[in-house]
Amino acid sequence: MPLSDLSELIRYLAASVVDDPDAVRITHKRGSEVTYFIHVAIGEEGRVIGRQGRIIQAIRTVARAAGDHKERIQVDVAAPKR
Repeated sequence: MPLSDLSELIRYLAASVVDDPDAVRITHKRGSEVTYFIHVAIGEEGRVIGRQGRIIQAIRTVARAAGDHKERIQVDVAAPKR
């Protein structure tokens, strides 16, 4: 799956669990692996992380399954700027 499609998939998944889906945006950084950063509104990081990290782990699992199997994919929640 191309980077733009994978970004949209991650954005869709993250937006479905927050109160302000319009504030969700995804950035990525390419290095030895491709790291996607989920940016959400202030105070909503916990909703994306979930209890005991279950939601972010599920997002990571889906992203890795949908992504290019030649590249390692990582998904993290970016700390919002306060």
